[in-house]
Amino acid sequence: MRVARVAKFAVAIALMCSMCLLAACGNGMQNAAESTGPTVTIGISTDLPYLSLQEGNKYSGFDVDVAEYVAQQLGYSYKQIIWKQVPPSERVQDLNDGVVGMIIGDFPITAQNKQEVDFAGPYLVQGQKLLVNAKDNSITSPADLAGKSVCVTSGSPAEQVLKNALGSSASIRALPSAPQCVTELLDGSVEAVSAGGVMLSTLNKFKGGGYLKIVGSRFATEYMGIAVKKNSPGLVYQMNKDIKLMMTSGVWERDLKATVGQSGYEVTSYNMPSSLSAQDSQETASEGTGKE
Repeated sequence: MRVARVAKFAVAIALMCSMCLLAACGNGMQNAAESTGPTVTIGISTDLPYLSLQEGNKYSGFDVDVAEYVAQQLGYSYKQIIWKQVPPSERVQDLNDGVVGMIIGDFPITAQNKQEVDFAGPYLVQGQKLLVNAKDNSITSPADLAGKSVCVTSGSPAEQVLKNALGSSASIRALPSAPQCVTELLDGSVEAVSAGGVMLSTLNKFKGGGYLKIVGSRFATEYMGIAVKKNSPGLVYQMNKDIKLMMTSGVWERDLKATVGQSGYEVTSYNMPSSLSAQDSQETASEGTGKE
């Protein structure tokens, strides 16, 4: 019993330290005219429709909803959130330098990424699929990409799966973001794009203009998480509890359907991560990593 109390106390202390770091991140960039008290700076993408899209001074999408929910559970109102666009190449450095307190969106939980940052979650699961020209009937699966060109997001599960399956028989172009890949597809630079089905659906709705289509079945799974600075076990533990609460309360499904669902994507149980059990959460707290 005493060991359990000591463990809980250690987690509480770690969480307090993490919260202080988060508050410190925001205070350096706070606009007093907009909010008072501590702020939290959250790194996001700004060009992902229905997920995290910036229009003027407003941010919308499912990733934004999740970030706001978790921040609120940590004690921050939406007025205390400072949003910051973080390029993929700067994510790890910005977290470690305290420029941002957390990063959400297009940052999958992978073994490689977990070496550099900690993850809470996953908060969303999506299967890797293919996006092609609407008139192209030659591509329906990864096997059809032999001899063709395909664009993937750097570091995504699809990149390694396609490299292993196709080797040098396909030209694989890795770019920092899925929207860039869709642009390459629209201008004919590549013949297909591989990314998460959720993201492809939203981009096709927003940018496809009827010229593109999603084909085939999912061939790899991507787990999306909220990244925080390495060695933040207390913060990860608390955020996992918050994500679980969002899922079990019904808010997660409501928000996903109200955002991603508007793209025509059919939300299913596949997209909802299995709720973190008490054991999972404790393992996460001790390891400082998200479950993959």
